[in-house]
Amino acid sequence: MPRNQEPIAEIKNVVRVYKKPLHRPRKGAARRFVGFLKREKQTIRALDDVSFDIHSGECVALLGPNGAGKSTTVKLLSGILHPTSGQVRLFGVDPYHNRIACAMRYGVVFGQRTLLWTHVPVLESLKLYQKMYDIPKPVFNERLKEFAGILDIEQHLHSAPRRLSLGERMRCEIIAALLHQPEVIFLDEPTVGLDVVAKKRIRDFIRRVNREENVTVLLCSHSMRDVEELSDRIILISRGNIRFDGPKRQLKRQWNNERKVKILYKRATTKGWRRQLQDLPGVINLEVNNGQIACRINQAQIPVSVLLQTAMTLLEVDDIEVTEPNLEDIIREIFGDENRSLNQTTEAH
Repeated sequence: MPRNQEPIAEIKNVVRVYKKPLHRPRKGAARRFVGFLKREKQTIRALDDVSFDIHSGECVALLGPNGAGKSTTVKLLSGILHPTSGQVRLFGVDPYHNRIACAMRYGVVFGQRTLLWTHVPVLESLKLYQKMYDIPKPVFNERLKEFAGILDIEQHLHSAPRRLSLGERMRCEIIAALLHQPEVIFLDEPTVGLDVVAKKRIRDFIRRVNREENVTVLLCSHSMRDVEELSDRIILISRGNIRFDGPKRQLKRQWNNERKVKILYKRATTKGWRRQLQDLPGVINLEVNNGQIACRINQAQIPVSVLLQTAMTLLEVDDIEVTEPNLEDIIREIFGDENRSLNQTTEAH
């Protein structure tokens, strides 16, 4: 992707602050009444000096634990929210103050919210979008026929969304978001709750429009399969801060010092062998069960060869299996460490 082009979406030094009521228990009716009239508020920084940009044709996954700031970021870029400070640009303009003009050029799919009228046949909802986006009738008919065929929902166009399964409805939602040929599409959990077949259809379709129509994709998902198959670049966000921004392969390389190791053994040849293996630097979560040892190792502290050599001096080894962690393992480890440190901090207070 040429990086000398102007970014299609840009966030610079953005801070977004929310204020929410702070509930404190108060004794006495008078104090509770005063507390009701004069509510204390808690300040929450959903985003804290966040900066990144997205170029045309990219497929970017925005990942993080619940409450990390992902949805806030999407709402800022789509013009639903405005930043407390900093700058947000979409198509070179402020999306909050140019919301209608920007909305004509992007599509949105929220897995938990519908774009379709619940009691109206899907086709009628799509015809309304045709009018809203001023899509020429031949273009509308051609794209609807093509998309409905790819996603296998022709037979559902005359049904109301409330009569469809979640997978059928989501495929209709994807079509509604893409009929007007948007330049950017924001996807928030597009495959949540779907079966394996429906997920694959949607992923294949999104990948197709990204590559063939050069539609820029910003994906928020907890499904690592979605991220693996769709995204080229990953942005990790946590507690309102960017933890990582770069190619998917770079993330794997940066956090891929770990290996999973399984050792099958017949018997021990040395007493105290388990303690000796556990005490090796870099050995993590060693478990023994029915003649099998399972653990993770940090290669920066202990090479695989050293662990295996040590094990073979302590045990009569039958078989050995060494695997690299997948993307889900890496993400879980990154945010797992953070959640543990957060819990420790909370307990300390």
